[in-house]
Amino acid sequence: MFDSHVTRFQLDGQVEHKDGQQFVGGKGFANDRFERVHRIEPHGFASHPVKGGIGIAMSARGNRDSAYVFGGENPQLRPDIALGGTAIYDHTGNIVSVVQANLRIVHSAVIHMIAPSIILEGAVKLGGPGANRPVSAQGTIDSRGDVDSDNFANGVLTT
Repeated sequence: MFDSHVTRFQLDGQVEHKDGQQFVGGKGFANDRFERVHRIEPHGFASHPVKGGIGIAMSARGNRDSAYVFGGENPQLRPDIALGGTAIYDHTGNIVSVVQANLRIVHSAVIHMIAPSIILEGAVKLGGPGANRPVSAQGTIDSRGDVDSDNFANGVLTT
């Protein structure tokens, strides 16, 4: 039988990354202080929690030297998403969300994609959802001097 102690854990902003692991500081009920507690996250996901995040601390027999923290989300920063939706977000308002049939990326400065090959299928709309004018019109001559007769860019629309 595993005798464990579970408490609400509020992050104090202290975060240390060492050897692929993350350690955080915070407090539990009755302002019990925890320092350098190992924070557990699922495979393939990494985050740097902010002060005020809330999680659960679990320790064997209440021993804070062997405690683990799960979670750490700050309720004031959590986005409101629709039923079944998923979001990856940060403390500055940047967000990638998957809600029903939409993938949405919102960033304040730059979206940078790097890959040896980037494939876009379907209509590409530059300037907003109302874009309806082809970027390349059939019969025009491109920068290389080729006449556009059936160009993929006909599916790229602008406002």
